[in-house]
Amino acid sequence: MRIQYGAALCLLLLSGCSVAPLTRRATEFSTAATATTVKVQNAYQIVEASYIDAQMASLVNNFNTQGFSPSQIHSFMPSAAMQARMEMIAGLQQYATLLAEVSGNEPVAALDTQSEALGQSLQRLSGSAGLKSMAKSAKTDIGVTSTAVDALGRMLIAHETARELPAILVRMEKPVNEICQVLEADIGTPEGSGLRNQLKVDYDNLIAEQRTYIYANEAKMTPEETRAEIEKLPQLVITEERDDAVLAQTQAALKALAATNDALVATKNRKRAPAFRALLGELVTEAEQIGSVYKATMSK
Repeated sequence: MRIQYGAALCLLLLSGCSVAPLTRRATEFSTAATATTVKVQNAYQIVEASYIDAQMASLVNNFNTQGFSPSQIHSFMPSAAMQARMEMIAGLQQYATLLAEVSGNEPVAALDTQSEALGQSLQRLSGSAGLKSMAKSAKTDIGVTSTAVDALGRMLIAHETARELPAILVRMEKPVNEICQVLEADIGTPEGSGLRNQLKVDYDNLIAEQRTYIYANEAKMTPEETRAEIEKLPQLVITEERDDAVLAQTQAALKALAATNDALVATKNRKRAPAFRALLGELVTEAEQIGSVYKATMSK
């Protein structure tokens, strides 16, 4: 009996030793991942701004012949499609927050309520037209995407504690990876599809509209005014490059988030985690770089 008790105590102590480093790592990951997901939302704001700017430029050039109607100005994607993306990003952010919660670093009651609400919303999203539209746009499997979103929603609804942390990480490794991948695919490439392609189209239109404006008005402008309008052309090229850099950096951050989450899962039974530490540093760096480039972009 004493031998059995001693063995059980030993296992308990070993379990405590392994969980404590994991909870610290989970909390550190939570901080970095939360900062990253907040900045991922910026990608959509950048493209929304460029899309509106292109519509404004067209409105100015065509006002004399087409006039103005509110229907001429609209968002670059339907509200349901945008909502699907924002909820997926919010789900990743809440997942990160929940890791800190179960590690004992956040007030549980308030977060449980928030997690439940978002979890239920994600479960509804998993079968929605908005998610189907996103999966089609990103050229990803709707079944895989829907399953990942549903799994994330179910996890957020559950009431878990630090004891379940290793199981949470294992259970959520694949869904987090898949959600990061579909968001990354949604950002796309300049010559392919997604946000980066839309950004390129917007700036191509802005440059074309600026040329049209110059040709239509150069006879009425002073040399100084003409020069100022011509100078806007290379500035549009520079701004496009900077905006696209934010989107590319966002993709890198999503890759880093998924990789760091994978590394965190791999450390569930380890006291030391050098690979996780290295990836965590990369994730923090990616988030900081997005922030600095986005700040410069929004101040243009």
